[in-house]
Amino acid sequence: MKLQFIIIILTLVATLSSCKKDNESAIFYWDETGCADPWKQNSDDTEEERKAEIKRYLENQNVRVEKIEFEFDQAKQQVCYACHCTTGRVIMVKVAWSDAQIMKRLNFYQ
Repeated sequence: MKLQFIIIILTLVATLSSCKKDNESAIFYWDETGCADPWKQNSDDTEEERKAEIKRYLENQNVRVEKIEFEFDQAKQQVCYACHCTTGRVIMVKVAWSDAQIMKRLNFYQ
């Protein structure tokens, strides 16, 4: 009886610890393009204006955005003038874990 109780408790602890909670976050990335990103782009935008546009776009897709940051990766910079060419700027978006599937559907990557 005592052994069965211990097994049940251990099973419950293992099951609960492996579940993702709604308050956990996930980080996704997007390689910015010259003009083919799905949100409004203007080359004169400040960083804060660009963050606001990205946040507005994602919230319209029912994503709860927690944080947006930018970093530069020279290896991802393409020197061309087509809209699909990447600028080297990588957009990092922290969202609620429960929105991970939406982010993947929107072609963000982890």
